[in-house]
Amino acid sequence: MKGLKIFTNEDFGDVAVISIDNKPYFEGIKVARILGYKNPNDAIKRHCKYPGIVFHDTRVQTGRRRDGTESFQIVQRAFISEGNLYRLIVKSKKEEAEKFESWVMDEVLPSIRNDGGYVNDETFLVKVLDSYIKQKTYCEKLINDLNNYKPYINIGQTVAQSDDSISIGAFAKLLNSLGLDIGRNRLFQWFRDNGYIMKQNGENQPKQLYIDMGLFKTRQMAITTSEGIAIKVTTYVTGKGQLYFIKKLKGDFLDEEVCGYF
Repeated sequence: MKGLKIFTNEDFGDVAVISIDNKPYFEGIKVARILGYKNPNDAIKRHCKYPGIVFHDTRVQTGRRRDGTESFQIVQRAFISEGNLYRLIVKSKKEEAEKFESWVMDEVLPSIRNDGGYVNDETFLVKVLDSYIKQKTYCEKLINDLNNYKPYINIGQTVAQSDDSISIGAFAKLLNSLGLDIGRNRLFQWFRDNGYIMKQNGENQPKQLYIDMGLFKTRQMAITTSEGIAIKVTTYVTGKGQLYFIKKLKGDFLDEEVCGYF
């Protein structure tokens, strides 16, 4: 075992490193705090593997004596191997984790190597970094997908929370905004072909079953014609119905990824 060495960074402060069998071990609690873990001891227990955890006696300044000289106390600290260091970095949710990893890779480890106290296990290092890159790429893809589909999420939330019903024509426009090229007439045809709506007295009217399910509403209006007073029935799709039919339509027309948010 070689003596303790302190590495200092203006963003992360001091990090103690020791060398055992020509391999570096980093001050575990300090590293975990830098990486944003609320409970450093627990983070080391959960993410670090033995025997890559060792305990080493270090001198800690506790104050000054009456004669003005510094007083020290021997404290046992946990130090973690390079592999465990990367495990903490990979699991960290703190944005600065990547910056800390760069500092360790670009400054701390080269300094140890130049002192002759570090033997690089290239195979292990490549595996750890490859895992880190894959997880980082996956998280970036999730964030990008979320941003792309945010408009559709907002539409779904608005519809679900709304008590308003909309006409078949307005529903067709909503579907267009989701990427489905369908007009009012084609939508009516789809409703008829799938048994939701039927022609009655020359008008498209929903079946009572689907009115009872809360998918449609109808409104009657008296209009004056040359033959007298007539009752016109207009069909509306409820908020519940909009979500229901978007899911039904996705199999025939819509992008399944988009509809998955409803």
